[in-house]
Amino acid sequence: MNIKKTQAGLGRGVLVALLAVFLAACAAKLTKVETGEVVIKERLMVKTDSAWNQFDEGLVSKVPTWTKEGVTIDSLSFFVGIKDGEVLLPLASSDKGIAPPIFKATMQPEELVSLYQSVLTRDGSTFVVKRIEPADFLGGKGFRVEFVLTRKLDDVRLQGLAYGAVKAGQFHMISFVAPRLRFFDQYAPQAEAIAKSARLRG
Repeated sequence: MNIKKTQAGLGRGVLVALLAVFLAACAAKLTKVETGEVVIKERLMVKTDSAWNQFDEGLVSKVPTWTKEGVTIDSLSFFVGIKDGEVLLPLASSDKGIAPPIFKATMQPEELVSLYQSVLTRDGSTFVVKRIEPADFLGGKGFRVEFVLTRKLDDVRLQGLAYGAVKAGQFHMISFVAPRLRFFDQYAPQAEAIAKSARLRG
């Protein structure tokens, strides 16, 4: 496996932009996600047995984000219908001149994890893959990955997991990240159950 620990130092501007995102997230309006079946972006259907909070505008454009304790603590993110040639996550305005990582429909699981990794390490955070394995997702073949993310902004060590798959040339992924102490163990089983319940409409 070629995925290695990565640290991408993109300068102070990226760090400032990330801090702005976190501050905006703290002030953002939350909407309660009730138990039962929930439709994400009119495409993805999931079931939850407990209530979550959703940011009305998401942490970033096009990525719905749920949380239990607040997004600086835990985040459940839904990447839905990323098409061939599209970015997984838009670049910040301070990232001018940086080539954004692009999704290709032919990417294999390790390449998809690298794509996700490149997003999380834009600010100089570090990302280490602990395990990647085949998994059922969206009713077919996909992958499951476990990782550790050390956030540069505050040096907090986070644990994460994600399920992903390419369906009809589009990438779908559900990822959960939280501090290793207490919060990950507390909420990861719920996040994993949501990922396992996911299916596409139509």
